[in-house]
Amino acid sequence: MGLGNVVAKDQVSYGDFYYSLRILSINGYHTRMSSGSTIAKNAAWLMVATAAQKFVAFIAFTIVARLLGRELTGVFFYSVSITSIFVIITDLGMTPVVIRSLAGDREDSSRLLGAALRAKLFLTPIAIVASLLYATLFGADLVTLSTVAIACLVMTADTFHLALYGALRGRQNLQPEAFGMFLGQIVTAIASISAAFFGFGPIGLATALLLGSLWNVGWSLFNTRRFSVSIQKPRQSDLKRLVKEAVPFGIAGIAVKVYSYVDSLIIQNIHGSAAVGLYAVAYKLTYAFQFLPLTFTAALYPALASFFAAKRSEDLRNTFFGSMRVMAALGFPLAAGLSALSPRIIPLLYGQEFAGAVPAFSVLPWVLLPIFLDFPVGALLNATNRAHLKTIAMVATMVLNIAANAILVPKYGPLGAAWAGVVSFWMLYLIGAVFAERFIRGAFTFISLTLRGFLAAVISWFAWRTVGDMMDLRAAVIFGGAVAMILGFVFRLVTVDDVYRMIRRLRKHPEPVQAIHEDS
Repeated sequence: MGLGNVVAKDQVSYGDFYYSLRILSINGYHTRMSSGSTIAKNAAWLMVATAAQKFVAFIAFTIVARLLGRELTGVFFYSVSITSIFVIITDLGMTPVVIRSLAGDREDSSRLLGAALRAKLFLTPIAIVASLLYATLFGADLVTLSTVAIACLVMTADTFHLALYGALRGRQNLQPEAFGMFLGQIVTAIASISAAFFGFGPIGLATALLLGSLWNVGWSLFNTRRFSVSIQKPRQSDLKRLVKEAVPFGIAGIAVKVYSYVDSLIIQNIHGSAAVGLYAVAYKLTYAFQFLPLTFTAALYPALASFFAAKRSEDLRNTFFGSMRVMAALGFPLAAGLSALSPRIIPLLYGQEFAGAVPAFSVLPWVLLPIFLDFPVGALLNATNRAHLKTIAMVATMVLNIAANAILVPKYGPLGAAWAGVVSFWMLYLIGAVFAERFIRGAFTFISLTLRGFLAAVISWFAWRTVGDMMDLRAAVIFGGAVAMILGFVFRLVTVDDVYRMIRRLRKHPEPVQAIHEDS
C-alpha cells in the first residue's frame, strides 16, 4: 500500500522497483530459484498487481483532487511527502537483507527477521518524531500537523507489513502480497473518495490511507502464519550482521526517498500549499504511466538474469538492446503527447481550478523518455550483479535533484520543480547507460537509441501542437498515435519482426528463452 498511493507521487515505485530487483541479483539469487517458471510466475504477479494498483490509485486521485481543490490537495500531498522521506529511518535497508537471507535458506534468516522487527520498534518512534518536528519547525498549521500525525501511523503500519511481505518474497511467494496490496488500494480508494466527498479534507484522506495499511498489516500477519514464516529471537551477532549488510540498501533507499519528495517540500516552504497542489496533479498524471516500463521490466528481468547465469552473452546483449528499443517506442509518444496536449488534459481531468498546473505538466512528461529507457538499464545492472552501480547513480541523482530544486523552485515554483525532475532523470539514465555500456559494450547503440527516441519525440510534439491543435482531443490523440507509430518504424525503434516475435513468444513460449534482436 504505502503512503504515496493516493495523492502522493508514484515516483517512489520507480526507485523501489530497482530496490527490489537488487535483492534478486545479489549472491546469485536468480540461480537458486526453483525454475525459470517460478521467476516468470512471480514477475507476472508483480506486473498485474502493480498495473492494477496504479490504475485504481490514478482514478481515485483524479476524483479526490477535483473534490478537494488545489489548496487541500497540496496540504495532503505535502504532509505525505514529509513522512515518505522520513519513513526510510524505519527500515534503513533491513527488509531487503531479510528477503535475501530467506531466499538463500540461511540458518540465521528467522533470527534476522526477528532482529529487523525489533530494530523497527526502536527506529519507528525516531521517524515519527522527525516527521512531526520537521512539520512544526516549518510552520505547519493544525490541519497539516494532524495530517502528518495520522500519516505517521500509516508509516508505522507500512514498515511492519512490508517487512512481513518481504519475508514472503524471500520464500518466493508474491501472490499474497499482490492480492493484499491491490485490495488495500481498493479500500484506500473507496475511503479516500468518501472522505473527500463528505468534506473531511486532508485528515480524512490520511485516515483512508491508514485503513488500507491496517488491512495490509492483518493480511500480512495472516499469511506469514499461513506459510509458516518463523520469527525467532535474534542474537547480538545477528543485529551486527543485519546492520552491516543493510548499509548498501539503506543508502539506495535514502537516495530514492529524498529525490522522490524533496521537490514538494521545497515548493511548500516557498510557495505554499496551493502550488504543491498544482504540482501534485502534474506529477501524478505523469507518473501514472510508470506501470508500462515497470511491468515490462518485471518480465524482462528474469530473461536477463537467466542469460547472465548461463553465460549467454549474445542473447543477453540482444535482449537488452531490443528492450531498449521497445521502451523508446513507448516512451517518446507519451512524453510528446502529454506535453503537447497539456492545456486540454489538465482542465478536462481536474477542472479549471488546476489550470495553473499546465506549465509544469507541459514540461514534466519529458521525464518519461529517460525513465522508460532507464528501466532496462537498471534491470541489466541488477541481473548482472552490478546493483551497486545503480546505487551510485541514484545518489548522484539525489544530489543533482536537490541542487536543481533549490535553484529553480524559488523563482519558478512548480515549473522549476518540473525542470529539475527532467534534468535529474536524464542524468540518472545517462549515468546508468555509461555503467551498463562498460559491461554490454555498445556505446554507438546507446547513443543511437537515445537520439532516435528523442528526435521522434520532438517531431511528434510539433505534429501535435500544429495539426493536433486543430482537432478535438479524441481526434488529436488518434492522429498523434498514428504519427508516433509511423515514426517508431521510421526510426527503427520497432520492426514488424519485433512485434511478431513478441506476440509469438507470449502465446507459445511463456519462459524468456529467446532474445529480441537489435538490428540497428
